[in-house]
Amino acid sequence: DDDGNTEKLPSKPTLELLLSRFLSKDYMEETTDTPQEQDDNDNNQDKDTATLNADNRHDDPYQHFAAILMNATQLEAGRRFLLKIQRTHSSETTSSVLQAILPQLRSPNPIRRRGTAGTLKNCCLERDAAWWLLEEVKLTKHLLYPLAGPEDLDVDEKRGLDPDLWLEGPDKERESDDLARLFLVESILLLCATGRNSRESLRVSRVYVILKWADMVEENEDVSERINECVQFLRRDEQGTEEGSSDQAVQLAIEG
Repeated sequence: DDDGNTEKLPSKPTLELLLSRFLSKDYMEETTDTPQEQDDNDNNQDKDTATLNADNRHDDPYQHFAAILMNATQLEAGRRFLLKIQRTHSSETTSSVLQAILPQLRSPNPIRRRGTAGTLKNCCLERDAAWWLLEEVKLTKHLLYPLAGPEDLDVDEKRGLDPDLWLEGPDKERESDDLARLFLVESILLLCATGRNSRESLRVSRVYVILKWADMVEENEDVSERINECVQFLRRDEQGTEEGSSDQAVQLAIEG
């Protein structure tokens, strides 16, 4: 039975339509509580966060499209689809599906965040796209934002960091989903493996600062291990070393 409120899709919805629905801003905002609900929440501050997240996901019929994208990008064809550059009306700017999904990393829905982080990780496998991802898309700050927390950084730590990573101060919340954090850190590790220029770009972006603070509070051993691997390669002095030698070391760490 149709209650008149159920959103209908065509019998054979296109990929473009599903993507458009997935990216709708309607699913990017937190559910607004009524005054009574707010009072109830204030009286139940210890309520399991996972339960609250499940309530917010109840009305999100497209949340699992993020997992579909993650699965699709395990294949080269899927990665190429997301990375394909399309010229906008202004020839000076470009867009891609990958750029369109980046805001999903800040979705209130952990299923969306996790799937998007996994999708980005898979796209970082494309070595040929590394320069574009780092220099044009500015992917580094998008990967770091969920890993940044409420720490009060000193002047030296802020130098070179994108302001978005510290301007929120004590109000900044770090990504709560273990798998999302793991995928984000592994994305950075994969970018490390794409060459010395990529590692230098990550150093200039002060990736180490965010990873250092993230590791201090990280309780998941897998995430912490990956963070330490990233730090190891980013802090290594490559001056005078043979080009490509560090690439092999990073690749071994990823495969290990």
